[in-house]
Amino acid sequence: MTRRWHRSVWPLIGVLLFPLVLSPLAAEEDYTVLFGAKYAEAEKFLRQNSWIAKSLRLPPQETRIALAVVFPEIIRFKALEDKVQVRALKVLYVQYGRKYADFSVGHFQMKPTFAEQIERDYNRLFSTEEKTAAEIAPFETGDSSRLRKERVLRLDDLHWQARYLRLLMMVMDKLYGKLTFASDLEKLRFYATAYNSGYASGEKAVRKRMGIRRFHIQWLFAKTYYNYADVSVFYYSRNVSPLRTH
Repeated sequence: MTRRWHRSVWPLIGVLLFPLVLSPLAAEEDYTVLFGAKYAEAEKFLRQNSWIAKSLRLPPQETRIALAVVFPEIIRFKALEDKVQVRALKVLYVQYGRKYADFSVGHFQMKPTFAEQIERDYNRLFSTEEKTAAEIAPFETGDSSRLRKERVLRLDDLHWQARYLRLLMMVMDKLYGKLTFASDLEKLRFYATAYNSGYASGEKAVRKRMGIRRFHIQWLFAKTYYNYADVSVFYYSRNVSPLRTH
């Protein structure tokens, strides 16, 4: 997920690091060339971990969309994995809380703030019966260091990242299930943008961000930015044929 910065430095950092460049058509860019070995490694990761798709327990088309949603983050993880800075930020988050939660963890580059939001939404949007059917217990509420530590341990666990991805798809269906999309590609663009930029911001905000380049694979001071949804659609299009439309 794209990094966010402390409110006091956002105006300057936003200008330097996140130029809002409108994205051209995805077909104009070949991400297998642009990302090179990192793209191939991300594809290999999903092939070698086919259990992830099964663990989502979603219909086949929803599973394809879910994997495409997180695919750009797998590329980014391969470029940034095991940064010392991330390990230090985990400690700060556990000790001091949300103001130190602006870092991404694991293959799907999930932030503690994302996990917190998903946990709250799962608790409030799903009935006891739905939680039982999903076989995922409600999350304990609160903001203690113990709960933050447990959340970081979950984010460090690939099986739990897959579970958070499943919960994302479930929550998105609750929040946006009544929206009409012209095609599966449009739905994927919406879901990918929501995942990358914040799904809880609402339909209007998500759609406004769909054409913006803000994704990069550098730790800091990126020189090249990509449209996150374009990368998701590119991966999806190479792995789903023919493309379905509603």
